[in-house]
Amino acid sequence: MQHRLLILILGAGLTTSITVAQAPEPSNEADGFVHVMLTLESQAISLAYEPDLSGDERARRQVLAGMAGARVEVGTLEGHRALRIGTLATDFEAPPPEPLAEGFPKPAPATHELWLVRNAQGWELEAQKSDSDDVNIIPLSHHERETTVQKFSASLHSTDAEEGRLELRWGHHVWNADFRFDELPRPSRRPRVSGLGQAREAETDTTGLVRRTMLAERNETALVFPDGRRIQMLFWKGIGVEGEDYGRLSDVDDGAVVPLVRAPPLRIKSDVGLRFGATDVATGNLAPGFAGAYAVWLRKTGTGWRFVFNNEPDSWGTQYDPDFDAAEIDVDYARTGGSFRPLGVTLVPTGEDAGRVVIHWGPHEWAADFVVAE
Repeated sequence: MQHRLLILILGAGLTTSITVAQAPEPSNEADGFVHVMLTLESQAISLAYEPDLSGDERARRQVLAGMAGARVEVGTLEGHRALRIGTLATDFEAPPPEPLAEGFPKPAPATHELWLVRNAQGWELEAQKSDSDDVNIIPLSHHERETTVQKFSASLHSTDAEEGRLELRWGHHVWNADFRFDELPRPSRRPRVSGLGQAREAETDTTGLVRRTMLAERNETALVFPDGRRIQMLFWKGIGVEGEDYGRLSDVDDGAVVPLVRAPPLRIKSDVGLRFGATDVATGNLAPGFAGAYAVWLRKTGTGWRFVFNNEPDSWGTQYDPDFDAAEIDVDYARTGGSFRPLGVTLVPTGEDAGRVVIHWGPHEWAADFVVAE
């Protein structure tokens, strides 16, 4: 961590001070893994993997060669108990969990070790629950690209209100699996406790309450680097292709940003400075020593598009003020599949200190690559 440093040079009546800005504290504990996370309707799925997969080198070569019978461990998967991916799903016949009294933490989601397997039928993931011998199978679709990525990577993409897609890349290979969150039976009501409730002190940690309030309105995508530094993007729920906001997309004037009547703009929060090409998006824009926080707007520019990073992250979608613009970058634009996708965003890792921001809305997709700016 980079601390504020003050150096005084005294001599001949001269005093010189050099100040180095304080870097934000990492939001997560350092564990040596890359984490990709997606939360839809307050239900989370996350995947963790080593930035440079270790293990049996021969097994890795066999997997990348597509040899039948090849298998290699690639990471761990956690998910809300409503998660359905492959044969991994909620057991609806199991008794529902007991309601928790106020102040008791929710149990951690089950962790599954993931093995990438090539068999005679094709590709699949074996998901073995960490505390048992249970193994679930996640069939994978597969294709190859001309471009090669040297290191394994994973990403999680929203495709509907409670649905998404897991994507894995390694070498020329691209693997995909769809997932969704099933509707669960209503839990039992928490027993009432008489009295005045829980007293809150000045030092009471309200992080969980703030997060629950935030996720009641927004979905989240996040990328955590091995040292615990986190990038998070939030997007409003339910901004589909049937609403009035989507209808304005094709009519936006050249040079104007896309307005949103029913939602705020996308919001990014980052423990690290981000560099898009030659343009820096710094931390500490709202307060020194804190994560960078920006609204992200889409601007139409002739035949292209740009991302605009604005210093008013809590504005509404009709309150764009160019006086608060901090940075603006050109982005790649394409029309893809997924014509009915609601407005969403994915943070895709492309290296140990690099990634890609991908915004999608119906068939429209905007993307820009970044590296961590030290």
